Amino acid sequence: QTAVVTLQKVLEDPKQEPMVRHEAAEALGALESKSSLDILEKYRHDSTVEVAETCQLALDRIAWLSSTEAGEELSKNPFSSVDPAPPLNCKDLAELRKILISSEESLFRRYRAMFALRNLQSKEAVDVLGDALKVGSALFKHEVAFVLGQMQSDSSVKYLIDSLEDLKENE
Repeated sequence: QTAVVTLQKVLEDPKQEPMVRHEAAEALGALESKSSLDILEKYRHDSTVEVAETCQLALDRIAWLSSTEAGEELSKNPFSSVDPAPPLNCKDLAELRKILISSEESLFRRYRAMFALRNLQSKEAVDVLGDALKVGSALFKHEVAFVLGQMQSDSSVKYLIDSLEDLKENE
């Protein structure tokens, strides 16, 4: 409970860097704290896009965990991470790509596709994720880069370097 209170204070503090507030909101979602629902709801419309998107993801994750879908069999997470969204139960690369890069899909569903691709642990999945570094918000790209790093694939290096060298990208 102490961690939750501290994370809530960080999320509420506009003097904190956006990525610090993002990490606080993501942690609140990971902790599945029902006592955080009101604060996550409050900041899901924050003027800082990364904070708003993360709060929405955290709310979606908590709602998903309470839904009947939470009982579905998921692909095994080869990492010890607590992800902001559960992986989709899909192994079709074309379908996962379509979901991942679609601005019509919810961010939560796009994240689910991202984690399903990560769990596939294939070069083809790395290529799909690498292509996703060219679409979406700064937060989305941040998470794609994190996932590529988790995969520790030599194939991901070129995508990460290209993204880092793109001067139009968010710091």
